[in-house]
Amino acid sequence: MQLLSPLSALFGLALPAIVLMYLFKRTYMDTEIASHMLWNRMLREQEANRPWQKLRTRPLMLLQLLAAAVLMLALMQPYLTADSRSGSHTVIVLDRSASMTAAMPGGSSQGSLLHAAVQQAELWLSEQPKGELITLLVTGEQPRIILSKETDHELVLQQLKAITPDFGTQDNVAALSLADSLLANEQGRQILLLTDGRWQDADSVNLLTLHAKLEQFKLSAPQAGSNNSAILYFGIHAAVGEDGNRAGVVTLRNDSAASKQIQLAVYADKESEPAATKSVKLESGGWTSVDVIGLPEEASYYTAKISGTTDDYAADNIAYQFPIVSKAQQVLLATSGNLFLEKALQLAGVKTIKVDPTQYVPSKEHVKDIDWVIMDGDTAKLRTDKSWQELFASKPVWYIDHPEATEEETASPANSRVAIADHPVTAYLSFEDTHIGRMVKAKDAGTWGDAIVTYGGLPAIYAGSVQGRPQLRFTFDMQSSDLPLRPEFPVLIVQAADWMSGGSRAQLGTADAGSALQLAFLNETVSAKWEMIETIGGYSEKSLPDSNLSAALASQEPAIAPAVPGLYRLMEQNAEGETIGQRMLAVNAASAESASMSATADIKPIAAASSETSQNQADAGSAAGSVETANAANAFAAWLALALLALMLVEWEVYRRGNAG
Repeated sequence: MQLLSPLSALFGLALPAIVLMYLFKRTYMDTEIASHMLWNRMLREQEANRPWQKLRTRPLMLLQLLAAAVLMLALMQPYLTADSRSGSHTVIVLDRSASMTAAMPGGSSQGSLLHAAVQQAELWLSEQPKGELITLLVTGEQPRIILSKETDHELVLQQLKAITPDFGTQDNVAALSLADSLLANEQGRQILLLTDGRWQDADSVNLLTLHAKLEQFKLSAPQAGSNNSAILYFGIHAAVGEDGNRAGVVTLRNDSAASKQIQLAVYADKESEPAATKSVKLESGGWTSVDVIGLPEEASYYTAKISGTTDDYAADNIAYQFPIVSKAQQVLLATSGNLFLEKALQLAGVKTIKVDPTQYVPSKEHVKDIDWVIMDGDTAKLRTDKSWQELFASKPVWYIDHPEATEEETASPANSRVAIADHPVTAYLSFEDTHIGRMVKAKDAGTWGDAIVTYGGLPAIYAGSVQGRPQLRFTFDMQSSDLPLRPEFPVLIVQAADWMSGGSRAQLGTADAGSALQLAFLNETVSAKWEMIETIGGYSEKSLPDSNLSAALASQEPAIAPAVPGLYRLMEQNAEGETIGQRMLAVNAASAESASMSATADIKPIAAASSETSQNQADAGSAAGSVETANAANAFAAWLALALLALMLVEWEVYRRGNAG
């Protein structure tokens, strides 16, 4: 029991005061006696115990002392402590993104961050009172509610331990918004967030307004970039060398805090021995592209792996790629000079015919073997030329604008924020730390395509089709930006070239885990299923999304890629159950997760009515406790008042009967 007003104990000084009043009280009783000689004995007794004789039989005094003590106790406002959160509702938001598979400080023997998050949640649950309502929610491209308003904490713990990582794109804004909406009009509401803080959308999350109290357990993640290396891109050249082997290129990045010797091995199919190996030393934060040669031509797929070093995050240490089976594309490159673009096109296996647009006049004979065209520069004057008009109307065209500051139809981006749409050209790209100074306002682009990259609020890359032919438009000059210096540049050019070629791979290519896929099935296909070839990091795909393939077959809906990174085979069967087609798909962890390994973010959403709620959040526990305390104190006061009233009635009865002493 505790006291709200312990200073009221000073009223306890009234107790000895009452006793003193009785000690000094002079009492006289009229008594008839036979002789005054009897007084001598009474005088001797009073002289022996003069003060205390008056306290021998004083029931009225005892009642008054008891009443004073009860009154003092009432003034001190006693109360019993109780957990003020009893009956409250908590939504546990568990971050299960790919970055949560990173090892804890101390190495993989300490377990992953996700494992540590579950342990932290278990500890928190053990401290909660029975009856606490728990809702369990996990992050993902679409956040998912596992349990709702559950009071069985053992069941909550079982479900927590069964949660597996989600290697796909994460929508953390949706996760926190959903958690907050689930607590609308709830008492004692709070959100418990367990995360490593590696959120690419942290800026958007911090613009959220949350009405519930947010409590975070930010896990003790490895120091940002402490020990991670990554494969950014893996490509195979279309052309086969004179020795009958293929060549490829692998882009590596060192996110570690120190320089690192990276061992790279490239395997053909399921061979146990690598077909090619490379050892590269990279400085902290550095990147490089490595050429690999001697890859067997007949292989159906190739695997690039980082090996020989410990790594915090394993999901970006492996990449798959498939050989290009069609002939090399021949491209007309109209440019006054763009060395970066030319080199990147060579990596893509594209044969370029370079011409100067100010001097070259296209002819039917010259362009008949051209597969598509790249226009690097202003095309306004060329569009008035009949020969160029015929070329633009007959071939897929990739336009690269060169905006000038003096032109009215250009603008500078307001900021460096990047929005990237899901598209084959932008797969694995983040445009992180890229600077673009000026862009063209392409008014007509919306009639044939969509903006797949927006930079600073302005469309930077359009993709679409004109009369069934693919078309691209970059509204900025590559050479006036630092994009060619970024490790993503060759990836962008290779993917753009492949898309302009109409896709030239016999396999399904690559996709992010859990992402939507547009699949073209064979005409005779009546059923399809995924077959797992291998997965990364020891994770297994327990429930392949075959049911979604049936829906995709029936209604042409997008199929869903498997949820665990690895290599899969799409099996197609006809009405007789015979396999009539099989194509492979390489599934990767979301590229944003690899990019976020280099930094953590502060997650600080806006509290509703910030000026008032910030104080409420700071004192949320004490505020709720004050209500409980006040109720408990009022309950005690009522009983003490009844006890005091009863004592006063007894005291009056004693006085009435003449037993005052």
